Amino acid sequence: MTDAGLYMTLEARSNVRAGGTYLRHLREGREITRAELAEQLLNVTEPFVADVETGRIRLPGHAMGRWAAALGVRRDALADALGRLYDPLPFDSYWAKAAA
Repeated sequence: MTDAGLYMTLEARSNVRAGGTYLRHLREGREITRAELAEQLLNVTEPFVADVETGRIRLPGHAMGRWAAALGVRRDALADALGRLYDPLPFDSYWAKAAA
């Protein structure tokens, strides 16, 4: 676990797990294994995919486009879904202000 993971609140850990669960469901819906996903992503290991899916770590923002393509979803849709799962309060607050 990273140092950042040691300092997460219980709520933050729960949010990261929810994001990982969402990604796992997308992968399983495409009927691909973690190993196959890692191979499609290039320079990503199966243990890294497992860490993201189990909520040990968040999906890095810079990797979102590759993950979206590999999982067959639009990048903006994936970013929106993970933003709401990872950081629900700041995300909702930001978009409420942007819509006003």
